[in-house]
Amino acid sequence: MMKRQMRLRVGGLSLLGMLLAFSSLAQHEILFNWGYDLAHPARTLVLDAELNEISGLSLSLDGRELLAIQDEDGELYFLDPQSGHLNRQVNFWKEGDYEGIEQVGTAIYVVKSTGTIYEIQQVGTNEQTVEKYNGFLTSDNDIEGLSYWPQRHQLLLACKSSPGQSMNSNRTKAIYAFDLLSHTFVPEPLLLLQRDSVDRYLQHCQQEPGYAKICSIFDPTKEDFDLSPAALAVHPLTGDFYLTSAKGNLLLVINARGEIHYIAKLPKDLHRQPEGLCFDAQGNLYISNEQNDGLPPLIYYYPYNPKRS
Repeated sequence: MMKRQMRLRVGGLSLLGMLLAFSSLAQHEILFNWGYDLAHPARTLVLDAELNEISGLSLSLDGRELLAIQDEDGELYFLDPQSGHLNRQVNFWKEGDYEGIEQVGTAIYVVKSTGTIYEIQQVGTNEQTVEKYNGFLTSDNDIEGLSYWPQRHQLLLACKSSPGQSMNSNRTKAIYAFDLLSHTFVPEPLLLLQRDSVDRYLQHCQQEPGYAKICSIFDPTKEDFDLSPAALAVHPLTGDFYLTSAKGNLLLVINARGEIHYIAKLPKDLHRQPEGLCFDAQGNLYISNEQNDGLPPLIYYYPYNPKRS
């Protein structure tokens, strides 16, 4: 991540600090090419009323179906990515607090908030099988996001609550990995997102009006780290990790070292309760929302349009 050299002064920025801040913003726009217009989705998919608590979203390998999971329901849902129409559903287990879904090869993986991973093979056939994997993660960690990281052939699991290993959840959020070759949970966190890294990223926010609300969410006078991971996905073209936060309605872009590239505010009038996140192979973005405030369950589609140099 780019190093910013700003010297804050009580009551405002010095002239040198202001110049450096604006320079830093300009460099940031060049270094990170944000490619989504979150205020204007290209397509809105209205889901069947029974899908009122979508908690995880993924895409089939051939791109022809969206895969969804919802809270307290041991069903896999297969949706049309153009209309959101429910094509079919397949039972895989009993009721539970399911929070993420991902397809890797022939298998579909589902994660429960307790950290249990379900591997479903031969989905929807008479030969369907389900394998369960348990590790050191528990309900105290409250797993809310699941994604596949092809660089290491691992599943990534985002903790909403305790980061584990006696770390302070007021300062740190953790992402753990599940290795698909050994079918084991990696004991050390893959990534630690620190409150300090957010503070460093937001040092320039006073000079950027659009960042005012984000800055207020991460007010440095607050003791709590107001970040609440709800969904996780790996961008297929850049390799960055995209993480939504229920608190603040945020979308963060992070690299594998935990450095923040970008923080975007999801429009509240569109995203009342964003819970699912996935990309297609071209980097186009899908964000699902639970039924909320009288609105039906929705999925928004955002084309990927990075600036061309």
